[in-house]
Amino acid sequence: MLSSLSSSKISPALIRNSHIAISKQELERLNQMSYSKKYPRRVGNQIGKQLEEMILAGCEYYRNREIAEINRIPEHFRVTETYRDGSFKGRFTGLAQPDFSGTTKGGQSIVFEAKATLSDRIKNSVISKEQKRKLNYHQVMGAKTGVCVRVRNTYGFIPWTVWCDMKNLYGRLYMTEEDVKEFEVNTPGFVDFLNPVKRG
Repeated sequence: MLSSLSSSKISPALIRNSHIAISKQELERLNQMSYSKKYPRRVGNQIGKQLEEMILAGCEYYRNREIAEINRIPEHFRVTETYRDGSFKGRFTGLAQPDFSGTTKGGQSIVFEAKATLSDRIKNSVISKEQKRKLNYHQVMGAKTGVCVRVRNTYGFIPWTVWCDMKNLYGRLYMTEEDVKEFEVNTPGFVDFLNPVKRG
């Protein structure tokens, strides 16, 4: 019973109405558990959105200069109920696709996923099986494919061949921020994912 109560903010009134004997210290501990689980998720979602916004700014930069036409692929989503206050309920209706797709000047397709983390590493498993299947297919067809990442404060575009061979290349199924620096891209107010940082 207590575990189910910890998933949302717990008030003393709720405790009284549930006829559970609980101390103020235990109540505070349960509320803190709820906060500690939700806060990292919210921060993770926020940096993911920020990365996508910076990529979209990069897409606009390329579009304005006729370098590439790249767009965010919309999620398969259907609204099931609407409410008077403007809110709604909905559900995803299809398997996740890679996040971005388009064409660079000269005719080459580009398809990639975007992932961000404040951790010091990005795991191979953050890409779903369906996304991997799609990226593999586009890779075989000759598209430029990869994963645009933010790991802590480093932004990079990891080629799909490197992402898929992570275990052989690094001896593990994750890349550290230091590993990502090999594929770092400039961020002059947006993610310049088509232009890796020139080193040496």
